[in-house]
Amino acid sequence: MNIVKLSSENYEEAAHLSMYAFQYELSAEELEKQKKKMETQHILGIFEEGKLASKLHILPFEVYQHGKRIPMGGIASVSSYPEYRRKGHIRGLMTTALEVMKEKGQLLSYLHPFSIDFYRKFGWEIFSDTRNMTILRADLSIPESEGKIVRLHKGAHHPDLQIIYETYAQAYSGMLVREQTWWRDRLQSWTPAIYYSPNGKPEGYLLYSVKESKMKVAEFMPLSHEARKGLWAFIGQHDSMVEKVEISTSLSEPLPYIMKNPRVQMEVFPYFMARIVDVEQYLQQFAWSANVHTPIKLRVKDPVAPWNHGIFELTEDGVRKVVADSNEEKVIELTINQLSALMLGYKTVKELAEVEAIQGNQAELAQLESIIPNQSTYFPDFF
Repeated sequence: MNIVKLSSENYEEAAHLSMYAFQYELSAEELEKQKKKMETQHILGIFEEGKLASKLHILPFEVYQHGKRIPMGGIASVSSYPEYRRKGHIRGLMTTALEVMKEKGQLLSYLHPFSIDFYRKFGWEIFSDTRNMTILRADLSIPESEGKIVRLHKGAHHPDLQIIYETYAQAYSGMLVREQTWWRDRLQSWTPAIYYSPNGKPEGYLLYSVKESKMKVAEFMPLSHEARKGLWAFIGQHDSMVEKVEISTSLSEPLPYIMKNPRVQMEVFPYFMARIVDVEQYLQQFAWSANVHTPIKLRVKDPVAPWNHGIFELTEDGVRKVVADSNEEKVIELTINQLSALMLGYKTVKELAEVEAIQGNQAELAQLESIIPNQSTYFPDFF
């Protein structure tokens, strides 16, 4: 199986494969924009008889984690024509993508799964949930707020959106570092509204749309409780225009608690998946919450990326891969999936131990738990 990096002469063929696999159409203008975006992507493809049969895209991103910006490779547009499926193409592409991302120094990788079980086989694991609420008009309210809302035009960008977003993102693990071009594309579908405190400080925003008596809120990001009340009041002011509001938030957002009727329809579902691409380098740069006084050994199982398969020793001097010792007793065992969920903050050591997803003696597990910062995950984006 010959896997190659696609060049510009293959971009249109790649776009047509995406359109076929994901069942959408692009106008001539949209196709040119799509091909322009491909210039920044690393696209892997497999050809059969001179025709593109399967492909995937690696998008260059960074994500925030514990005050750092971590390079991340976003896997997208994984697709094959039906006549070439079940030939091992996707396995080959995913394995090669991991090698490419390692070479590029992309320590993490994210993807949006069509099947969670399918991508778990390649080491990706759920790392973020999303909560969607449906609120009827009768349950809207308008709390008092001393600040003001500045509503922008649909698609309009304002520097304060970035300021609020970056501050908000520091409270979570794994949120995307948004560049100007990302904001431009994100705002094409949404109207921004920014909350300012009485002294003029930007303290929250939401992105929303109103259509056919329904308000959709894609992002609800307050930095203070006053901002939360102000944004909720702004939503409530639409009570004469909408019959219901659909709002997406993080699981830790306390908005339901201040609603007059918190018993609204809520749906929580797994959203994005992530995996560590290079265990040694990722753990080396990780912002541990305490010093490693006693060495901790992690035996990681990663059959897809052999450089991650083995024992890694954590000491106060850093992290290194060590030669396996058959007599080693004080070793914590887990898969790359579980290590990824643990280090990103989606699951704790205690939670993994409860479902037998991590093995080790109590003292070792307790020490590992004590040095991993406690921070929730959230990912409001899509690619």
